[in-house]
Parts: sequence; structure tokens; C-alpha cells
Amino acid sequence: MPSYYYQALDEEGGKKKGYLDSDSQARAYSQLQEQGLTPVRLTRVRSDMHPGRSWFVFTLPWGKRIRIEEAFYYLGLMLKSGGSLVQSLDFLGRMAKGKNSRVWMGIRDSVESGVSFSRSLENYPAIFPGVYIGMIQVAEKTGHLAEILERIAGYEDQRREVQGRLLTALAYPMVVLLIATGAVYFLLTRVLPRVAGIFEASGQDLPLHTRVLMGAGQWMESYGVLLVMLAVLVAAGGWSLYKKVHTIRYRVDAGLWRLPLFRDLILARFSGLLSFQLRAGISLVQAIQGSVRGIGSEFFRERMEMAAAQVATGRSLEQVLAGQRIFPEMYLTALGAGAKTGQLAGFLERLSNILEREVDNTLRRMVGLVEPALILLLGLVVGFFVLAVMGPIFDITAQI
Repeated sequence: MPSYYYQALDEEGGKKKGYLDSDSQARAYSQLQEQGLTPVRLTRVRSDMHPGRSWFVFTLPWGKRIRIEEAFYYLGLMLKSGGSLVQSLDFLGRMAKGKNSRVWMGIRDSVESGVSFSRSLENYPAIFPGVYIGMIQVAEKTGHLAEILERIAGYEDQRREVQGRLLTALAYPMVVLLIATGAVYFLLTRVLPRVAGIFEASGQDLPLHTRVLMGAGQWMESYGVLLVMLAVLVAAGGWSLYKKVHTIRYRVDAGLWRLPLFRDLILARFSGLLSFQLRAGISLVQAIQGSVRGIGSEFFRERMEMAAAQVATGRSLEQVLAGQRIFPEMYLTALGAGAKTGQLAGFLERLSNILEREVDNTLRRMVGLVEPALILLLGLVVGFFVLAVMGPIFDITAQI
């Protein structure tokens, strides 16, 4: 059973710390709550570490940026334990640092002045996604704010886990590519110019591949920095155009949609959000409109906004999406089955999990193929460099 190291406050505000065994992080919090303690920090102790040291799995958001899953989970726990929203926000603000503290204190002041929690969050659109704010608005009307905050925290935590797996899968090939690029640049601009002097002094005719390599080295030495700067400027300009020009963004997103990996990734995210909102009691039309706010694809957003308008007229979601002719048959079949059985939210959740696993497996297969290919490419480049340099050197040595 995992062990957790905790720091908490008792009912009188005194600090407590220690260890406890629990099945999960959520159960550990419940145990501390039952003991009359307010958790401040909870860390899981790894089995291969010294008992006095710990691996941080959960900490309150007093780092450099606000982590929604941690903040909302903690707010939900405090509200369930009987604390008021203003008190909970005040506690988060006092425990946070720098900009995070100012954000929570600003939200606290807004709520204290009579503004709703959801409206207060709208003042920070860069931090709190609109889809979550919409769910909180519904929760405020139904009186289930604590439960919704915990659901949002759980969903956000799951999303970050999936995101982390994707980044982990891509990290190794990117590192190999970066090292390969740096090695080639170093060989061409630092090593080759020194060897070139020997070749020039010998006056012998050089092989074609050696002359090509020397020309590339001279070109990189003269224009390498400018090339890097130009590449950065082009990338920055292209990204800026993508973000600001709707037509470009729409066409790029439409092109990406044709790639199964990107399509499955978007559908997994959308299905998870839609299921999440339906389980929270939001109507289908509102749930669709809210879910697309959390999707980055302009192409998909426009198609789903059109679909929401048609669903509002009484048509089924499956029929509307089938008419657009851009969705996989499997996805449409699952939607139809979920709607007929009255378990659309459950079917969407399973679809989201299936698509996430498919994306994860696809990335793993791709990385499995890319890793040896990059290593082989790096070996070929270094081998070509050695052949182009050492061959003429051996010829010079033989003449001597």
C-alpha cells in the first residue's frame, strides 16, 4: 500500500505533519479530513527512496503557475468539509506565491463583493478554460459546486496524464534529432575547417564527396547562424499567421483532420469533454457548444457549432455528424448505440478511452520506428564525414 507524507493544519491552525498509508491520493485526503486536519501538502513516498525523502505527486498550486486539477480538487474538498467559498479562496491565495496569489486573491475579492465564482473566473481566460467555466455556471445553479470542481479536477488530471504520455513518447526522438543536428553543425563548422588546411597544403586532388563536405562546411560557417535565425523567424511568422488569420488556420486544421492521428486525438478530447458535461447534467446542445470551446481545431469547432444548431432543431447527433461525411463510421455507430440505449455519456467516455489508447499505441509504434531510423541516419552522417576526411588523410600519409 502506498505511503504518503503530509503537512496539514488542525482546527486551531496548528501545523501537523507525518506519514499515513492509503490506497490512493483521494483516500489519503479523506483520511486526513476525517481526523479534522486540513491538508496543505501531500506527497507520495517512493519505495526506493529514503523514508525522509519523498517524490512530489501532489502539491498545492503555489508554484510558478496554477494547476487547475490541484486547485479545483482542493477547493472541492474544502467546500465539502463545510468551508465557505470565500474562505477556501482566501486560503489558496495565502498559500500561493507571486502571481498565483494575486489571481486567487482577486477571485476571492470578486466573489466576496457578490460576483459569482464563474463570472470571477472569466476575468482570467488564459488560466481557466471556458468549457470549465460553463460547467461551474451550471453547478452554481444546481448547488453542486463541490462535486463539479472535483470532477473537473479528475478530468484535468487525466488529460494531463495523457498529454504527459504523448510528450514522453516524443521526447527521445526529439533529443536524438537535436543531438544529431548539433553534432553535424559542430563537425562542419569547427572540425572540418582545421582539416581543410591540411588538404589545401597538400595540393592533391580531393574526392568529390570531400569537396562537397568542405563546401558545406564553409557555407555553414559563413551562413549557419543566419540560417538558424531565418528558420526561427519563418517559424514564428508562420505561427503568428496561423493564430491570427482565420482562413489559414481553418485550412491547416482541415488538412490535419485528414490525418488519422490528429483526428483521433481531437475526437478523444471532444468525446471526453462531452461525456463529462453530460454526466454533470448539462443538455446535449449546451454540452456540444461548451465542449468545442476546449478544442484547438478551428475546422472541428465550426463543424460542431453547425451540428449543435441542427441538434437544437430536434435531429439526432448521429444523423447530423453522418451528414457532414468527415467522421469515422465506428464513431457514428457508437454515438447511435449510445443515444438509443440512453447511455450516450457512457458510450462517449468509452470512445474517448479507446481513441486515447489508439493515439498512444500509434505514437509508440511511430517512435519505435523513428528511433532506430534517427540513430541510423546519425551513423550514416558521421560515417560519411569520417570517410570524406580520413580518406584524403590516408592518401597524404601514404605519399609521405
